[in-house]
Amino acid sequence: MAPSRNPQALAPRGFTLLELLVGTATTTIILAAVAVSFVGIQGSYQTESRIKVAVEGLRTASGFIEQRVRMAGYGIDPRFAFDFNATAIPGQAKANHTLVFAKGIPKSVTDDLAFRYRDAAYLRRGRYMGSGGLVLESGTFGVDLSKGQRIIVSCNNGKKYLVLKVTTAGVSKGVGASSSFTVDPALSSIPQDDTCLSKTGALDAPYIMLLHEVRLRIVDLGGRPFLMAFQGLDELNMDTAVPLAADVESFQVAYIMNRPPLDGPNATIAAVDANSSAPNWVLGDVNSADKDRFPEPRDPLKPEPRYSDPYDAPVRFSRHPANIRAVRVSISLRSATPEANGRRAFSRGDLEDSGETTAADGFYRTNMTTTVRVPNLLSRSSFNPPVGDETPGSNVWGG
Repeated sequence: MAPSRNPQALAPRGFTLLELLVGTATTTIILAAVAVSFVGIQGSYQTESRIKVAVEGLRTASGFIEQRVRMAGYGIDPRFAFDFNATAIPGQAKANHTLVFAKGIPKSVTDDLAFRYRDAAYLRRGRYMGSGGLVLESGTFGVDLSKGQRIIVSCNNGKKYLVLKVTTAGVSKGVGASSSFTVDPALSSIPQDDTCLSKTGALDAPYIMLLHEVRLRIVDLGGRPFLMAFQGLDELNMDTAVPLAADVESFQVAYIMNRPPLDGPNATIAAVDANSSAPNWVLGDVNSADKDRFPEPRDPLKPEPRYSDPYDAPVRFSRHPANIRAVRVSISLRSATPEANGRRAFSRGDLEDSGETTAADGFYRTNMTTTVRVPNLLSRSSFNPPVGDETPGSNVWGG
């Protein structure tokens, strides 16, 4: 006899209210854990992205600085390698100029680094005709010369040279003669009527060389602090400026000066940073007093290092700009925006003599310091480059 079946036993059993509540709670906990994990991962990603952008900006800026600053003084008189004239910059402040932005954005503090070097790839022969006129022996200028571009007209021995500046009109690359120049007497070693400037011929005509001038500093660009490289020192021309890094909170420069050997005849010379709490041979570092933040501007009435001075001459251990032996640059970048969740992130560091230490405020920060040697300032010979069959011994570097 077949067993009887109970229809109620075969029907599916419904969930009880307690089981539904437990299931709902378990699901909610799992989803909450997934959401928390997602938010944490997303936050970490955003944090790393902020830091990554800052690091990439630092790499770009440091690469440019290390390449260009090393060129300072190349092919020119070392006395003019660095410029400390502040008339063309805001507040005329070479050190610790403050930029203030909108509410909620920290201020930025910037030093100013200005230097010169000759273009190693540009060389012509020509003569100066007076009244701003320059004529090449052959060919054309080859490059467009914009307003403010400086040209060196150097006689054969390199000791006599005239520096010209392009006027507002500019000079087209396709011409070989132009009167759109004015004389820059501050950088020239001879007056414009010196007879060597008008000589002609393959071996007698003066050299015509490009003089590059670069200025590095932070500027306010659309409400954000950008470290910019300006072409030229007469003005902050944004049309020719190159942005190196965004959201730069601090740009600090220290100058490592020539120091006499401790066992030499000049060992007793006072340190150039004599007014700081710890006298040393670095201007603009953390201990530098206000008056010792950078070398003294050139003063022709004071002794200046010359090519003829030996390396151990006392004048080579002064605060003159020609005695700079290395430049130490420190840069601090911050994230474009602070943490939205109230995290304090990284505090602001004190770079060199800036005095910027503050509490953490939600911004992430990355710092970099690099020291660049400037070997061209050690030159003891004329800076004319050797060309073709020039007279042996007339163009010797570093002798």
